[in-house]
Amino acid sequence: MDVTTKGIVLKATDYKENDKLILLYSLEYGKITVHARGIRKGNAKLKFAADQFCFGQYDLSRTDDRFTLKTCDQLESFFSLREDIVVYYAACAVAESLMNYTEEGQSEPDVFVETLKAFSSLSDGVEPLAVVLRYLLSFLQMQGLGLRFDVCSSCGGPVAKAFVDLQRGGVVCDGCCTAESVAVSARTAAVCTVVASVPFDKLRNLDFSRESLKDALQIVHRYVSHSFSPLKSLIELFRL
Repeated sequence: MDVTTKGIVLKATDYKENDKLILLYSLEYGKITVHARGIRKGNAKLKFAADQFCFGQYDLSRTDDRFTLKTCDQLESFFSLREDIVVYYAACAVAESLMNYTEEGQSEPDVFVETLKAFSSLSDGVEPLAVVLRYLLSFLQMQGLGLRFDVCSSCGGPVAKAFVDLQRGGVVCDGCCTAESVAVSARTAAVCTVVASVPFDKLRNLDFSRESLKDALQIVHRYVSHSFSPLKSLIELFRL
């Protein structure tokens, strides 16, 4: 059976002598692995279809849960994401979130759209840390794990001083925190709250320092790491 889907390349690995296996995040089918035959040959016309971050319309042959590349129309290469090391690791953190935190074959259109918006923002020169922070906060919200810094997730009361509770999940007040809860500064809580409320195309209007964004992103990553697993790309981004 032949199928057509819009998809974003998360990564591609060499397979056999001339092939590649493309990990594609698609609008209709979610995360899928696509066998691209002969794509490593020197004269292969579809080499671009396996480039990391490539966004295209993929024509595939499907047999059960196996997909084989037939052809592809490139809609956006997102080549610029690979030209700057900070932007590159930010884009990798977005891609790694999909690789680590989504199920194979599970379509999540809202996540797909958010991913495209994140890549477009990074490509347009928006502060990389702000983009990744906005993306992770949005992703958590869509997974039912959103972080609110004004209401305690345990008692439901207002939060004067916020703590991220890694065991119970969510933000708690000082009356509900435990020894394992992580204190969140007022500045970090404010950064997270504002960034989460701003659309991707308005992030460039924010005036937070990179240090403030980094502090906020580290708190969110700590929460994400406990709920799922650490993002290696984000750890590298923190080191830059």
